[in-house]
Amino acid sequence: MRKFKRFPPHGLQFRFLFILTGALLLLTALVPKANADELVYFNFEDAVLGGPPDFEADVVGFPDFNPGGGLQLSTMTTNFVFDAAVEGFLDNRTPLDIDDADPGLGLGLRTTPEDNGHWIQFPVDATTFHDMSLSFAVNTAGNGFDTVELSYSTTGPGGPFTVVGSQFIPSSGVQVITFSLPAGADFQANLVLRLTWTGGTSQGNNLQTVIDNIQLTGVPEPTTVVGGLLGVLGLCWHQRRRLIRSVRFRRT
Repeated sequence: MRKFKRFPPHGLQFRFLFILTGALLLLTALVPKANADELVYFNFEDAVLGGPPDFEADVVGFPDFNPGGGLQLSTMTTNFVFDAAVEGFLDNRTPLDIDDADPGLGLGLRTTPEDNGHWIQFPVDATTFHDMSLSFAVNTAGNGFDTVELSYSTTGPGGPFTVVGSQFIPSSGVQVITFSLPAGADFQANLVLRLTWTGGTSQGNNLQTVIDNIQLTGVPEPTTVVGGLLGVLGLCWHQRRRLIRSVRFRRT
């Protein structure tokens, strides 16, 4: 005949909490590390050679439906007085970019001394992103800009801006420049990134610095996973009394 054997309530409660804690730790350990997402992507392809540049970011959804685009629409602004769509290059394109580019179009900047200190910038909603990285391809001629500085604002396009750092641009073909954004830019809803260009010595209107394929990537905050685990914990804790009253069979 089978008989019911009850566990002491306090002992069962302790055992239940111990098992639950272990299970949650195991689930947390099994959650894969989040990969970086493509937040914003400028490939400059939706323009006409020699005409105004394409300052609209390409996105995976409407209106581009480009699987190699970014998650967010963004519009680039600049204080350069002369720029144009010029021949670009393939460096730093996203792997799934479907826009024809061989070499495609890029953003050409005038590099006279008067243009030193001018910038291009764009906004991004980084509310749920961290560990962001900005990269782009650039080709600068002998009299083109030789230094680019990254700065960011967390209060919109008006600033103030915090300088992240600067990098030298060799005049030896296409270069890919990468900046890692600091923690101060993480989780910011009104983030604006600014690239400031210096070192240009051209005396004419030649577009001697060409930029192409600007990518901003970031790691999403795993709020869904954390919320799910907390939900499981809350449900189990709510049911703890029923579990404590549970019994198991014992043969006699």
